[in-house]
Amino acid sequence: MRAFLEKNKIHITIVLAAFIIAGSIWLSNRPGPVEPQNENDIQPLSLQLSETAESQQHCANSIDYTKASDHVGEYACVTGKIDHIYTSQKGVTFLNFCPDYKICPFGAVIFGSDASKFSNPKQYEQKIVEITGLIQSYQSRPEIILADPCQIKILSLNPASVKKAPTLCRVVTIIDGDTIRVDIGGETETVRLIGIDTPEIANSHNTKQDYFGPEAAQYTRHLLENQSIYLIPDPMQSDRDKYNRLLRYVFLEDGTLVNAKLIREGYAYNYIYEPFQFMNYFYTLEKQAKENRLGLWADKKNRAKKK
Repeated sequence: MRAFLEKNKIHITIVLAAFIIAGSIWLSNRPGPVEPQNENDIQPLSLQLSETAESQQHCANSIDYTKASDHVGEYACVTGKIDHIYTSQKGVTFLNFCPDYKICPFGAVIFGSDASKFSNPKQYEQKIVEITGLIQSYQSRPEIILADPCQIKILSLNPASVKKAPTLCRVVTIIDGDTIRVDIGGETETVRLIGIDTPEIANSHNTKQDYFGPEAAQYTRHLLENQSIYLIPDPMQSDRDKYNRLLRYVFLEDGTLVNAKLIREGYAYNYIYEPFQFMNYFYTLEKQAKENRLGLWADKKNRAKKK
């Protein structure tokens, strides 16, 4: 089957416009397939298909389920055959790719709060499927949380033709670490990266310059200057801010989430003042950057935000 997938793999850019980010905070205290204590233990991150991209589309980052451990923290399409499906008394469904889930290198979970969206999970049993989402690790085992049926599809031996991927946008200018200008269909728009805040730099509209501001701006320039990107909105945020800037997640063609990378490498803060779907994930990345003293956290005195 792997040889077939490789032969028929269509090299297109990740269908990012098809997804608004998916993931979750993990289940607690699981000796086996055990559901969380309550719904508040879960940080819901919905995954929805846009009108322009549906489940027939393929990810460029498509991996076999046996290799999932090499891609923890990435958004990917994981393929494999589901051995069996188990639903607990509390309505949490586990999609197991191996007869013994304890030694299986990958699994998927549907929480009870989303169960009504999946009318017949048993239809996936003994089928080769593609599951799309954020790969996270619980007790060293990679898993993807399924919040929408569009995250999973049964692979046919004769796949339908792939629909057109979302349009790439070209970066025109880097304004500072968290703000860029982008050419979208011939129109130039200013884009503010969702969920992050980088130190300020001095410019014609602002004389203030924060510690590590120039470095953050230079790193964003390094990542994005003259690059083609995908711009993805967040349903928890407005389309534009009060300055009429588009609010977006920014993805490179290889699937790198730039917003997250800036925090991970210590060039941005987790923006905690407005809710967004990656808030807890970004919080974890910021904590790791602090612990590793990366970027703006290299100076111990800069543990508190200077804004």
